[in-house]
Amino acid sequence: MENKLQRLLLSFLVAATLVSAVCGKVGTHPEDGEPQLDPLEFSYLTLWKYTLAECEKRGVNGSIITRSWIGVRRCLRTKLDVIAFNMDSMRLDVDNQQAILEKHCPNLRQTSGCFDPFMKNVKTCVQDDNYEIFEAMRNWITDVLEHICEDNGARIKYDRVKHEKCTAELGQYVFECAAQNIIDKQYSNRKSLSEEDCSMIARAKDCLVIKLKECSVFSAAAQLFYDNFIQITSCAAAAVDDDH
Repeated sequence: MENKLQRLLLSFLVAATLVSAVCGKVGTHPEDGEPQLDPLEFSYLTLWKYTLAECEKRGVNGSIITRSWIGVRRCLRTKLDVIAFNMDSMRLDVDNQQAILEKHCPNLRQTSGCFDPFMKNVKTCVQDDNYEIFEAMRNWITDVLEHICEDNGARIKYDRVKHEKCTAELGQYVFECAAQNIIDKQYSNRKSLSEEDCSMIARAKDCLVIKLKECSVFSAAAQLFYDNFIQITSCAAAAVDDDH
């Protein structure tokens, strides 16, 4: 996973800490006492452990999740010409991005379907409120792919040097924007974030987008991340109002 195109799709996952920084640890569902994920938990390890635990509680062998995730990876390898994809990814730059994306985007667009069996299995184990997090995650990945592949990369400018710098600095950018804009306090439900909380998250997102302005792929991914995850919080209405 060290090539450039894969990194530009995956390395942005750390931006989740920008939003989840306003959230507490696992709480309790107010009605049925069920364990509740962080309001916007996006840690791969946390989601994985949570899903396995929920499957076991419901008498479903947790290995079904492991097998279905292996199936996702197998499907991705089937959809993509992996060798050519990796080679092209390593030489991706602004001068050749259109040719490379024109070659691989038809297959990249098909890869979102690879997640369907995995999502179906997750849904059998986790409660609806928490399944929303998995849906937002999947929708975000799909939106990033669509953005990158629109008109074979016409909306992005993948300058290799600038994006490598952003990759190196991303963690620091996230930390700085969270520290400057978000107050660290505990929450038990992402559906009850206050207007002040929503404003803090939006400001932190804007801060990150600005810091990433020279890296159009990451900047767009930050905005798309916010757009998808804010919809599963009480901030959704405010976000819609801000867009109009």
